[in-house]
Amino acid sequence: MEPDVFSSYRQWLDHEKMPKGKKSALVAALTLFSEQGFDGTSTVQIAEKAGISQATIFKYFHTKQDLLLAIVEPIMEHLFPHYRDAFFDGIRACGSLPEMVSFMVHDRYAFITGNKEAIKILAMEMMISQEMRDLFGKLLTVDDFNFLAELLKMFRETGELRDDVDGPGIIRIIAGQLVGYIIESNFAPSIVGGEQQDLQIISEQIVRTISK
Repeated sequence: MEPDVFSSYRQWLDHEKMPKGKKSALVAALTLFSEQGFDGTSTVQIAEKAGISQATIFKYFHTKQDLLLAIVEPIMEHLFPHYRDAFFDGIRACGSLPEMVSFMVHDRYAFITGNKEAIKILAMEMMISQEMRDLFGKLLTVDDFNFLAELLKMFRETGELRDDVDGPGIIRIIAGQLVGYIIESNFAPSIVGGEQQDLQIISEQIVRTISK
């Protein structure tokens, strides 16, 4: 069985059926963008690391931006899982809004730690690129009623959710907290504490924001 992209972008990429040169370009770009940043990485460097020519890169990706999007779009699309039975089963097992929030924070943080390179790239680009922020917001607010409506229904059933908070709002708040934490961890590690303690604090902050 092929791995789920929700678990690991690298593992998913290993099993994707695509030309070897294209896959090599993605793997090399993933590493270099995370280490040097998008602007600090040239296609010459990507080609050298991948063991291919620049012509091969541009055969599959018209621009360096297209190569970046091929890495971050799957991550943005799956930062929150769609149609995932285990995810909803985990939420249903929770008895209160704080428990649901804590479950989501820990579940999605596990996703983030399994995709550290791509998430780091996403976090860096969102800080400096309005286009990337707009794309992220657009992907989070797609009318995916099967996911968002079910999520909102379960949160509402606790009787603890504020009336003015909707499904996309829940996602934006949790995503914002987690991405912010990744930015802090990478660029200001001295201000973060222990991982479990920090996740608990994040969960409590989210609950205060969305609860009555």
